[in-house]
Amino acid sequence: MSDQAPPPEIPEWLKVVWVWDDSIGQLRVNILFDCAVNAFRALLEEVGPNKTLEAIKPINKIIGMSLFEGAKQRFGLQGNDAEVVIMPYYWCHCGTSGGDIKPMEIRDGMAVVEVGSCPVPQFNAPPEICVAMSHFISEGVSEAANPEYEYIWTHHLVNGDDYCRYIVKKKSVKYDPTTLGKLEKTVSLDLSKQEMGAASTMVGWSQLNVFTLTSVNLIGSKRTIKLAGPLANKAGNKLGIKLIEGDKRKRDLNMVREKLDFLGPVLMQSGEPATITDVGIEKEVVGCPLKNSEPEVCKHLEAFFNGVCEAINPNYEFAYDHMMSKGDPTCHWTIKKRDEVIKDAPLEDPSRSLALRFGRGEISLGEFEQGMDSLKKHKVVT
Repeated sequence: MSDQAPPPEIPEWLKVVWVWDDSIGQLRVNILFDCAVNAFRALLEEVGPNKTLEAIKPINKIIGMSLFEGAKQRFGLQGNDAEVVIMPYYWCHCGTSGGDIKPMEIRDGMAVVEVGSCPVPQFNAPPEICVAMSHFISEGVSEAANPEYEYIWTHHLVNGDDYCRYIVKKKSVKYDPTTLGKLEKTVSLDLSKQEMGAASTMVGWSQLNVFTLTSVNLIGSKRTIKLAGPLANKAGNKLGIKLIEGDKRKRDLNMVREKLDFLGPVLMQSGEPATITDVGIEKEVVGCPLKNSEPEVCKHLEAFFNGVCEAINPNYEFAYDHMMSKGDPTCHWTIKKRDEVIKDAPLEDPSRSLALRFGRGEISLGEFEQGMDSLKKHKVVT
């Protein structure tokens, strides 16, 4: 390999081991990609393509560098030719395509991959998303593997092409995309459904985090939630309609609990089953891969789950009142009648908010103490 600086540290929210289950795995992938596309769409429409892509690029290049490190360990990659440089993304696309991918071709020192399917187009994604994801992640891969090589993207499914195609070649080599040279050999990967599903899930998962983090950095938390929330709610509503399709039972709290309880394990949340209370439904979530994400990612999914709830019974509303991503020891959600949600909405404890901000490193110890002194001075807390 070329002389390179040590790879950047992998973010905690990317260190997730996903277990594939055919019964729920594809639904998980669809939810994550649907939410990721909506997070990207909301930001793109707010600040435009230039600012959006400029902010996403450095983060997704890190994702690409991490992808190369993972592929190097997985396949024991040695050397730094075109086959080594393209292998990480070929591995990734074997997953996201669901196996709808041609064998890698090695042609006159170049590597070529053609992909027939992708989760993104089904959600009407804007074409810029392929630049944000494919172009920037592959740039990170090539920089980590061998910066003398580059990825060239010639076709994209979201642009209406019949397939996605990319070529890895030396930057110094000129080429004609209509005549790619003599075929030297082909390379295929025989991956299990679990490994393909894990790869696909990790892409959707990472991009939901990347797009949300970028949005928070560019336009702030409140604006991010305000813009992405309605899109997530609409997506959840569509899923809710599908979940109850053909179900003739009464759309009461029992059905709401059943469907929402089902979606928890889909996103790898763990905890006891939801319970029906005097005012609605509640559940404590003790484990969740989102716990190290930005809180706005959880707010995005809150809007999504609320959309599912509304599709079943619009008189009820889903909401988190505790989130591990905010520093709480567990997550806790409730489903209540809309008038009860308004009536019972608790006032936020300002001292707790300060403590959480201090714990996340958003304010210094001096700022925390100054804030507490001010709250005590005005008798907000004792």
